[in-house]
Amino acid sequence: MNRKAITAFSTGILLFLGQTDLPAQNVQSELFREAETARAEATGLEAAFLSPGHFQSAADWMRKAEADFQTGKNMEDIQKKLKMASVYWRKSSASATEARVVFKDCLKARNDARLVEAPALRKAQWEEAEKTLSQACRSLEEGDANGARNKSRKAERSYRQAELEAIKANYLDGTRELLKKAEAKDVRKRAPLTLARAAALADKAESQLIENRYDTDEARQLAQEAQYEAKHALFLNDTLLSLEKSKATMESILLAAEIPVRRIADAFDQNARFDAGSGAPVAAVLAEIRKREQIAASREQALAEKAEQIAALQNETDRMRSRLGALQDREADLTEKMSRLLEEQAAARERLERVEKLFASDEATIMRSGDQVILRLTHITFPVGKSVIEPGYFSVLAKVTEAFREYPGSRITVEGHTDSRGGDEANLRLSTERAEAVREYLLAAGSVDASRLFAAGYGESRPIASNDTEEGRRKNRRIDIVIETGHGAAAGEAAP
Repeated sequence: MNRKAITAFSTGILLFLGQTDLPAQNVQSELFREAETARAEATGLEAAFLSPGHFQSAADWMRKAEADFQTGKNMEDIQKKLKMASVYWRKSSASATEARVVFKDCLKARNDARLVEAPALRKAQWEEAEKTLSQACRSLEEGDANGARNKSRKAERSYRQAELEAIKANYLDGTRELLKKAEAKDVRKRAPLTLARAAALADKAESQLIENRYDTDEARQLAQEAQYEAKHALFLNDTLLSLEKSKATMESILLAAEIPVRRIADAFDQNARFDAGSGAPVAAVLAEIRKREQIAASREQALAEKAEQIAALQNETDRMRSRLGALQDREADLTEKMSRLLEEQAAARERLERVEKLFASDEATIMRSGDQVILRLTHITFPVGKSVIEPGYFSVLAKVTEAFREYPGSRITVEGHTDSRGGDEANLRLSTERAEAVREYLLAAGSVDASRLFAAGYGESRPIASNDTEEGRRKNRRIDIVIETGHGAAAGEAAP
């Protein structure tokens, strides 16, 4: 079609629309506006997937209208084709909306599988589920509601399986590859215990995923531990193979094992002796570490108090600058306030020291944070899944009641905390039950009035250490006693 014909055609359309003031390049957008709007709505509803038949029909009519426009064909025919495109776009939108209701569970399973990267990690399973859902969508378009629902349920099962397999791939594929490598290298011959532990952990992680794919914390930790043990087994195998080749004696092996312990002991100025094994040197190093931790904690406490003093002085100095003219009148008042503040801090420090002396280092950690004193009962543990206080811990709780006497009138909260293993709701319930059990014991001991003693469970929401290690999880399973010293008794009030 030549330029003259195109210009004449464009002018005819403009006259037909009664918009001769529009530039020629806007003609198509005005003519196709309604169909484009309908297409955008259908696309936003994912109608291409949820209503493939109607969507394809609409797209075919749209292409025909565009081709006719480009070749300057009859205006009325173009409008009819655009009308048909709009009708099918709207049908696809309505069908997609219906599909979202009828296939609600299936579409949720599809989205869950997509979130764990099932399309990439389990491509074949994902494509099979997509194919089945597409068939369900076509059945719904054709009015076969029962057939559509049956296919949807089948697709849902496929998506859930793809989701589970993708989760396994995320956590276990690497570990399984390491185990295959270990088998190929005959690691079972030299490191059977470590290799068996790796395989058992991997199996347990897989079982956890199958039982509850949405609480992956424990499965992830188990998979990570399995991967570590698999690598550990490979390392042991290579090391033992090297020792076999070098024909090392048992004596030289044991002497080499003492070297790392000796180096650590040297770093702590400990004279390591191995005439009774490595137990004594290790215990000496651990004792030194605990001692230094306590010194560090004391220094941090002193720094915090200094910071409080500096902040108080700074605040008072700022106020004084704004009232420079009254400086002399305020001097005596400032001195009195600072003296009182220092007295209060000294009294608070003395009370804290008295509380610290009540407990052995392995029974509790005592901390101060602002107006709160926290007794972290590291010694108290509970049977798995239970909230029964064992008699062996009554003596520690008796010391807690003595600590309360240092803070008469204060509000006290018993806080229960767990690690991340297990479901969120179960952990929250268990931590609450354990906190309530400690509260009831303290009330029965008669050490504090019920109106001042509360209990709260926080489950796994407030960890103080990493949940990726056993030691970290042990620290997170705890009871904290929080004494709010700003409630009730004045800071300087003496204990009865």
